[in-house]
Amino acid sequence: MKEILKKFKNLLIESDLLGYTSGGMITVYHYSKSPEKELVLNPKYFISNTSYHSRREKETSTVPRVFFYTDPNKTEAIIARDPSRKLFSTQVPASKVYNIAKDPEGFIKKVRHPVFGLRKGMEWNDLLNSIKEKYDGVFYSIGTPDVIAWFRPIKVYRTEEG
Repeated sequence: MKEILKKFKNLLIESDLLGYTSGGMITVYHYSKSPEKELVLNPKYFISNTSYHSRREKETSTVPRVFFYTDPNKTEAIIARDPSRKLFSTQVPASKVYNIAKDPEGFIKKVRHPVFGLRKGMEWNDLLNSIKEKYDGVFYSIGTPDVIAWFRPIKVYRTEEG
């Protein structure tokens, strides 16, 4: 019974990523305080960014990345309530995004410590660096919002809503 539930859960996780895909592309959303109409987001900024969210994510891994929401209506409350943040979006090829929840290529198994699992700042760095060698982004959930962490500089555009 446990195996059936596990397979069903994996199917739901996989379909979540597929649910964001249209024509082989995924629209991703990012909030910024920039007044510009278009921006190039550079993951290197992640290293120097001192926001609460960046500090929390750096505890898990210091691999530079830019964070995107997969649904602009499902964000962390602190982001959604901040009127100074503007909504930007772009599209990325679904084939360039790795679904870490499903982990079809077994990246987690390859880096997981046999006793301690995935330790913050250690195996998590190894995991994201391994994925980054083959993919431009990684899909996962941080609770309610699903996110894509993007490893390369990327151009985004202000949306009508932002």
